[in-house]
Amino acid sequence: MTKNQETIAGLGVRSILHINEKGGKFGGTEEYIISLAQLLMPMGITSHLLYDGVHGTMPDGISHTFIAGLGNRDGDAEVADRVLDAVREINPDLVYVHNIFDGRVIQALNQPDRKYLILWYIHDHFPTCLTELRARRNQPDIVCYQPLSQACLDNIAAGDCVKRHAQRNFADGDLKARISLLKSLGWVDAIVVVSEFMKEILSANLPDISEKTYVLPRQVRPSKKRIQRSTAAVPAIAWAGRITWEKGLHLAIEALCYLQVKEKIVFKIVGVVENESYWSDCLKLASQVESKNTWISIQYLGHLSYEEVDRLYGEADIVVVPSIWGEPLGAVAAEALRNGAAVVASAVGGIDTWVIPGKTGILVKPNDAAALSEAIAILLYDRELRSNLANAGRELINSKFTGEEHLKALAEVIQNCR
Repeated sequence: MTKNQETIAGLGVRSILHINEKGGKFGGTEEYIISLAQLLMPMGITSHLLYDGVHGTMPDGISHTFIAGLGNRDGDAEVADRVLDAVREINPDLVYVHNIFDGRVIQALNQPDRKYLILWYIHDHFPTCLTELRARRNQPDIVCYQPLSQACLDNIAAGDCVKRHAQRNFADGDLKARISLLKSLGWVDAIVVVSEFMKEILSANLPDISEKTYVLPRQVRPSKKRIQRSTAAVPAIAWAGRITWEKGLHLAIEALCYLQVKEKIVFKIVGVVENESYWSDCLKLASQVESKNTWISIQYLGHLSYEEVDRLYGEADIVVVPSIWGEPLGAVAAEALRNGAAVVASAVGGIDTWVIPGKTGILVKPNDAAALSEAIAILLYDRELRSNLANAGRELINSKFTGEEHLKALAEVIQNCR
């Protein structure tokens, strides 16, 4: 048992209860819960999960309790009682809240006689942004920093805000419910965020919570040793993520139009299609790129497993992350660096947690295909720079964003709460 493990074990935490809308292996939140449970298991700390829906297979080593309505974005007055009953039955030392949508859940948990700590990990913009993206149309600074208020409803009605769920409309009741959820942050013992950017957003909405908001180094998924690519291999550029506007796939494809190449290049796309209309537009753009320059080949590989994505990063020379929304963290960049690829990314949100300009990668102006193309070209033809950035990026991830570092930071948060 390491010193960090001894510290955590000595804080009296023997069981952690996670609360999240989903179970299984859906995305970054679910991956984090599983990863943390696996890190704590050798220390004799048990993990439990309250959830509403299952995506994929449920992991081993975590007990699960189904809570109907927990994933209801419109709220459910009875959910809070169901959650409190489950918490009392399980009797954890720490309640770790993740993605929830009703402030009444936190209010119910904040019992005057509670012996458990309450930590809330804010993974995304749901508590502070009605549309969840913090993205504005046709704005010089595309990331919106505006605090949650009536102005948000006005901007949405005017069509200025990009919606994550295009079909959803918002009214006064939605704003009141979201503000109630946001204010419930004041009832927890500590708030955990993934980046300084996320802390800045929360503090702008609720200045009083700044002192109990902690930026924790998020552990990056371990992967196998980097694949040794042949220098004679066709240069490969990769893009991975949810196929939807805010992730900027169209910008990556458009950037290929500007490349003046006369050697074979392959551009590989991986991800789940969330917006069929958007994907159709991307395919048309890809066809135009291939017609214009026959040296460029564009491939869609579908939705891959974590292991397959890691292999993609390991084989890629460059991974592009052209996001045009306020990425809370941008885990794709970290995973690419962890596997030894060079990264070009948009200078938005928390991506600069991993991509440090000139040291571990290149950051470009968001929503600028020409700037993205220029950065790609630099890395394609400067093999030494590409290698230096990739090696420095991998060293950063391996030294500061490990499970060990995360446990150490989490222990400090728990200690401060005590």
